[in-house]
Amino acid sequence: MRTFLLVTVLSVSFLAIAGICLGTMYFVGKSSEEELLDRTEQQAANLADQVALHRFRIQSPENTLDATINESAFLAGGRILVIDQNYRIQKDTFSFQQDAYIISEDVMSVMSGEVEKVSRIRNSYAKVILPIMDEENTILGVIVSTASTKTAEQTFQSMLRSTTRLGLIIVPIVTLAAILVSWLAVRGLRDMNRRITHISEGNLEEKLPVKGFRETRYLARNYNAVIAKLADIDTTRQEFVSDVSHELKTPITSMKVLAESLLQNENADTAAYREFMTDIVDEIDRETKIINDLLALVKTDKQNAVMNFSMVNINELIDVIMRRVVPIAKTRNIELTYESYREVNAEVDEVKLSLVISNLVENAVKYNVDNGWVRITLNADHSFFYIKVADSGVGIPEDAKDKVFERFYRVGKDRSRDTGGTGLGLAIARASINAHGGTIKLYSESGKGTTFTVRLPLFQDHSDEPDTDSDRKKRDGN
Repeated sequence: MRTFLLVTVLSVSFLAIAGICLGTMYFVGKSSEEELLDRTEQQAANLADQVALHRFRIQSPENTLDATINESAFLAGGRILVIDQNYRIQKDTFSFQQDAYIISEDVMSVMSGEVEKVSRIRNSYAKVILPIMDEENTILGVIVSTASTKTAEQTFQSMLRSTTRLGLIIVPIVTLAAILVSWLAVRGLRDMNRRITHISEGNLEEKLPVKGFRETRYLARNYNAVIAKLADIDTTRQEFVSDVSHELKTPITSMKVLAESLLQNENADTAAYREFMTDIVDEIDRETKIINDLLALVKTDKQNAVMNFSMVNINELIDVIMRRVVPIAKTRNIELTYESYREVNAEVDEVKLSLVISNLVENAVKYNVDNGWVRITLNADHSFFYIKVADSGVGIPEDAKDKVFERFYRVGKDRSRDTGGTGLGLAIARASINAHGGTIKLYSESGKGTTFTVRLPLFQDHSDEPDTDSDRKKRDGN
């Protein structure tokens, strides 16, 4: 990265310097040429006015026009021709074509008034052709003035030498600056990389310092957040293993105690054996339920879940679950009601969703008060359907709301064991809902009941799923 930054900064800097230098020299050259043309044109215009004033009497002893023309040509390092309207050369500072006639396209175009003037640079000379006019703007002839571009070229060469010297000074400075910038840019990243290497060895308590450039600070904050999340996950994993070990160990310990009691009681009668064996069977059932719930939790984990989606009538699914729970509710005189606002058909995994609804409804009955009530409602819009399970039960304390979906967490452990709970039901429900792409929310107040609201999509997004054999065959057939 440092090499990339160094090469990039140097490349951009050198290109910028080269562009500025070339652009400056170009504009200086153009400016010099334009200035030379303007000066030559102004000089030619003054001479044209004097020639018109003296009616082409250039060698007359009454004026110094001839000397003025010669001096102007000498100072310009060029040549001046004065041509009358008959195309006869009245004055040639080089004397080569004095009194001769000239046939030139440029001279003829100016003489005829076709163009106002000719002004150009060609073959190291600036050339200007202007009309000689009287007071009534009648063209009496033309004046041809040339000037050497040697002075402009000397100015350009001087500018080139100065620019080269300046470049030789700037290049080392820019190079050193680029090296410094690239070193400063990656200094923070090098330090972060060293610390990350140390953290990757298992030092999750160490944090990256939040300093340096803004991007480096953002990266450090985000990395620290990830490390904190990993630390929480590691802690949760350790707690989960500890909880699983404890939950699985407890029934085994109870069975061992019961079995040892039987072995130590040599005079135990059949009734005692039956009682002890019944307790052992209960502990085995409890162990089996924990294991089954753990397996269900693993299977409904979103990353590992194999979802069997199909179109299911949600109204009928809830009806089936209600009929199964009604006998349990009647034993405690709990009123169980179900209200559906519309017919709902959705693409769901029927087994997993049935497990979710059953868990919520059974919990609403189990953790309710005698003579209480449980209300289930079903509604839908154009994208989602909603299931709400409300009860008049004991409620959930404020400090426990964020924990009830954690594995093995119980609001009241003694009460949960009395009702046969393992602390995995809501964790399984949330995992299954997440696998459906839905959400579950909890509203509760201690002593005033609990309400769970589930939102699930009516249709699943299959865009990320791999093609099945049948899909590929259909596509290839088309």
